[in-house]
Amino acid sequence: MAPSFVRTKRPGKPEKKGRGEREEKSPKPELTAIERALKLIAFRSRTARELDLALQKRKVPPDERAAALARMRELGYIDDATLAGARARGLISKGDSPRLVSRRLQMQGIAASLSDAAAKDAAEGQTDDELAVQALAKRLRGRPVRDEKDRQRLMRALVQHGHRPGSVAKALKLSLESSGDVDEDGE
Repeated sequence: MAPSFVRTKRPGKPEKKGRGEREEKSPKPELTAIERALKLIAFRSRTARELDLALQKRKVPPDERAAALARMRELGYIDDATLAGARARGLISKGDSPRLVSRRLQMQGIAASLSDAAAKDAAEGQTDDELAVQALAKRLRGRPVRDEKDRQRLMRALVQHGHRPGSVAKALKLSLESSGDVDEDGE
């Protein structure tokens, strides 16, 4: 009879593999460039440039990348204009100015004309002053401005989000002349 610490096979049960006795896994087949592109797009929307960079990062050859991008465009999975509009609306609703939104979209690989048009459409015809007032209201969440230090902090935050200092000052009912160190373009 075998000692109690030795594993014996039970009738009717399959034998378990020990630590050293693992089955070898079959290698995964390599994905084509189009399959990789589909996986990347399924995860989140991407511009043509973002998809090209993601495929390049995965060491897909340039000719296969170009073919995959062309196929994605043909299928309608890549549409920079629609993506620019959606991203612009999201950024404007968060309190960014159309100028900043346009620059961010251009950095993501969207053409300047498309990014400018998307930012303008997302602003829905509102002026810089109106957008600054909305961004300030969103940031304050109904509370009043506490003191001068709070006003300065809000001014910096809104200028950092691309709003013109003059528009922010109007929104905060401040005079720009008193600070003197901020130019009209906020740069």
